[in-house]
Amino acid sequence: MEEQKKSFFERMGELLNTPLPGTTSSNSNKVTNTTSDTPVETQDDSLLARVKEILNTPLPGSESLDKKLAEATLPKITDEDVQENWWETDWKAFKAHQEQDRKGLNIKQRQDQTSFAEYQEQERFQFEKYQAQEFDLFQQQQQAKLNWIQEQQLAQAAGVQVSGMIPPAPPIAPLPPEMPIPPWMNT
Repeated sequence: MEEQKKSFFERMGELLNTPLPGTTSSNSNKVTNTTSDTPVETQDDSLLARVKEILNTPLPGSESLDKKLAEATLPKITDEDVQENWWETDWKAFKAHQEQDRKGLNIKQRQDQTSFAEYQEQERFQFEKYQAQEFDLFQQQQQAKLNWIQEQQLAQAAGVQVSGMIPPAPPIAPLPPEMPIPPWMNT
């Protein structure tokens, strides 16, 4: 009943402050338990010593590597070994790398421009072809209108009463041509 009346934080404090099993001993430091106010003995020194021992123990196989590294003699580099213009050779290599990349980009851009120019030429050709078809239809419609007007004038000149007549409908226009696929969509 008393356990239920305690707040969450009081119960959490009790759990955190109770010693872990196996940490109590008669020859260690004494810690007071907040829940029962009786001294509890822990093995802080022996536990700490065991953790240090575990951490300081080398991993299997690392001893031989440490020995090999200690035995290995690395050549010492002196000022005489280093060329005076070492940075210039590195700089030249770096600039050559950048120039190669720049040339590659220029080639790619020229290829892109060529393919785009070809695409524009195809598009222009198909558009002009479509406009020529529309022009032909327009001419046919205008000719049909002109013929109708002339027929109406001849009929009126012959004395025939013409009323309510309309010129013929224009022919159906062709559908626009399918344009070529742009080069950037071909990927």
